[in-house]
Amino acid sequence: MHQCTIEKSVSGKNISFLYKEEVPKLLAQTSILNRETKSTVLLKFRASDFGKSKSEQGTEVLSYSVRYKVYENYSSSLVLDSGKLIRKGVPYFGDDFIYDSIKIESVLGRNYLLECAINDLNSSQRNTQLIDINRSLRFNSQSMRMFNSSNELVFTDFVTSADSYTIEVDVPKQNLFAKYYSRDFPVASPPFSTVAPRPFDFTPDAVTELQRIDEVHFRFFVSRPGFYQITDDTNRKTGGTIYYFGVSYPEAKTLLDLVNPLRYVTTNDEYDEIISSENLKKSVDAYWLKVGDNPQRARELIRAFYSRVQYANTYFTSYLEGWKSDRGMCYIVYGPPDIVYRSTATETWIYGEEGNYNSLSLTFTRVVNPFTINDYRLNRSGSLKTSWYRAVEYWRQGRVLTYR
Repeated sequence: MHQCTIEKSVSGKNISFLYKEEVPKLLAQTSILNRETKSTVLLKFRASDFGKSKSEQGTEVLSYSVRYKVYENYSSSLVLDSGKLIRKGVPYFGDDFIYDSIKIESVLGRNYLLECAINDLNSSQRNTQLIDINRSLRFNSQSMRMFNSSNELVFTDFVTSADSYTIEVDVPKQNLFAKYYSRDFPVASPPFSTVAPRPFDFTPDAVTELQRIDEVHFRFFVSRPGFYQITDDTNRKTGGTIYYFGVSYPEAKTLLDLVNPLRYVTTNDEYDEIISSENLKKSVDAYWLKVGDNPQRARELIRAFYSRVQYANTYFTSYLEGWKSDRGMCYIVYGPPDIVYRSTATETWIYGEEGNYNSLSLTFTRVVNPFTINDYRLNRSGSLKTSWYRAVEYWRQGRVLTYR
């Protein structure tokens, strides 16, 4: 279906539902491949999220619809294209996932926004997703797909195992290279800090040529934690990026996963004492027991805090772990915002009622980054000091905070 209509732009809609403290049902993982004048968006749904009905033969089936609209960008009210997929009687065999796809027209040199509304026809469950179609560059993450050693398509920008992978590109290539970066990025500085971030050194730690299988398939080895930029020209700073942050990512399971995010809610002395202790796990447990005052409360605090770390990793991963980013920091400490507005260049979070003098407003600006389109920096201000210390003090008093 091809049409141009005028509607309210996405930038005028509250999209806080994207950042809830639980993964919503009917959330599709996506994989995008841009080719010539088309973009194909593959959707991967968890089958158990859907309601089941019986077919005439008595077998279990799924039924759902996907309505989609294509915008020029978040700030545009012009709908370039729209359509609807209706899937009825999809056989359910107890499979973990079901797959679908949307194809839209796209042009090199332009970006698009795909808004998808997924509706389970067997229940009241529904979900809306916003998907960025990035065609601004000749070769980027949406110019390729990656398959693991079991030949399964990888739907995330990060992998969870050191392994051999197959890269499939959009057009035939003579050569592909992997530029490897190992960086120990610091945690985000407080919202009131005016310390400028360190400039990024674009010199890779290693460059390897990928093994060519055929014109569009190449062998790629992930061997060390960090991130890898796949490119057909080592003189360019752009390409498709793949991240490897450990086998448990985005969950917080290792000792360092438990210790490092504490930097946001501990004093310098407390953090130094924890990180230098001989038994990190015992020190982390002791800290939460101290602020929680009893084991049951400590367990509640641990569950809430590290769930937010996991969701920060899920929502805000870029060239660094999501929990280290500005949005990750604010999400962990303040909690999920009540209102979120996203434009082409910014994202604004509001805690409380819009327009209320007592509400907290945070604005993040999208950074042009050759590794990711998910890099946002907080507009820091000294006026945020009071809200920050108040939020941290809540955690230190043993209370799970969602800022209001």
